[in-house]
Amino acid sequence: MDLRFMFWLPVVAVLAGAQAEAGEGGERWKARDPVTACPEIDAAAAPTADVVATLVRCEREDVTVTDELWLMEELTVRIGAARAHLGAGEFMTMPESDTAKPVYSLRGAWTWVVCRDPKAVAIVGGDPARNCSHARVEKAEGACWVTTFGTWRCNMTGPAAALQAGFAPPR
Repeated sequence: MDLRFMFWLPVVAVLAGAQAEAGEGGERWKARDPVTACPEIDAAAAPTADVVATLVRCEREDVTVTDELWLMEELTVRIGAARAHLGAGEFMTMPESDTAKPVYSLRGAWTWVVCRDPKAVAIVGGDPARNCSHARVEKAEGACWVTTFGTWRCNMTGPAAALQAGFAPPR
């Protein structure tokens, strides 16, 4: 038997079994629920910082196939002036975007909180009440755009510092 096959079969089996439930909350990690359902916010007016924060969270917070809960804490957002959509070159980073509508550039920062199942932490000798790690993202950039459905969609990304372990989950 091919040794490569023998190695990958258990990996695939583990990942296949680790699929998170759609819409799973943070209860299993003893944390707040991730924001995963994006509200449809009419694009009749420019987005506010609160709207942007909600939309960025719902794009980024998640329960991963590796059984981790990813949350954004201490999220701050600055909204730039409206600019023209740059056309086809932006479709990959701004899906469903209406090229006739303005785009708002974003800058901001947040702390990634990555939580592991407390039971898994306890199995390896860790403190199950301190099952989360933190990583600060200081120089994030992104955009808010109007979709072809007339609603706002926002996303941001940026480099994260190294994870620091041993934190209690956010509630």
